[in-house]
Amino acid sequence: MIIKEGTLYFIKDEFLDRYGEKYNLMDNKEKKGTKRPTYFCFRDNKEKQLLWFVPMSKQYEKYRNVYEEKKKNIGKEPNNFVFFNNVAGRNGVFLIQNMFPTFENYIQEEYCRNGKTVKVAIPIQKEILEKARNTIALAKKGIVATYTNLPQFIKEIKSEIKRKS
Repeated sequence: MIIKEGTLYFIKDEFLDRYGEKYNLMDNKEKKGTKRPTYFCFRDNKEKQLLWFVPMSKQYEKYRNVYEEKKKNIGKEPNNFVFFNNVAGRNGVFLIQNMFPTFENYIQEEYCRNGKTVKVAIPIQKEILEKARNTIALAKKGIVATYTNLPQFIKEIKSEIKRKS
């Protein structure tokens, strides 16, 4: 499969069975032929085998309320927490705080609507990438800035990539 950055994908259940509970990942769900969540994908700048996935949720109001409450509690904008925007004509929330690393073996398929691949617009991609890369930089310094404990998760995924290479 050719991975296209800025495209939305689904992750295999196998990945979530292996890492989901340990790293507080969102479960795959399927209702009436609709799968969720979808994930925004991009490659790591240095380690090209490493792919990053940012879950997208349609629960706009729920996360807007969480965001506003967090903003009120800390007295400033929660910088890399979530990113609200419109994708393919629908409000969505990119959950930076739930991002995680993986590799190609765990990608199920691209997200398509009416037979066409859904891509995230370039300006939105840039915003997501900036927030996500800031979060990755913190993780590489050993700082846990996500619900997924990225410093530990990165080590574990890199180890699995090496074993499978």
